[in-house]
Amino acid sequence: MSELVTTRIRNTAIKLGLPHLVSGLDQFVQRAEDSKLGYLDFLDLVLEEELAVREDRRFRGALRLSKLPHHKTL
Repeated sequence: MSELVTTRIRNTAIKLGLPHLVSGLDQFVQRAEDSKLGYLDFLDLVLEEELAVREDRRFRGALRLSKLPHHKTL
């Protein structure tokens, strides 16, 4: 992927509020090339990863706000 396209994608991801895409773009592209993913599969991969990061952050925040002893196991 050319440097110009990579820079444009990173700038657009920052504006859209997709920080995980910004930090992991090179790894996503490498995984897509290794697996020979199509455009839609690549887009699905990127969006699923971003959603997973957001859900994890949301869960950690809710757990922190609940003030439960979350370091304990059942």
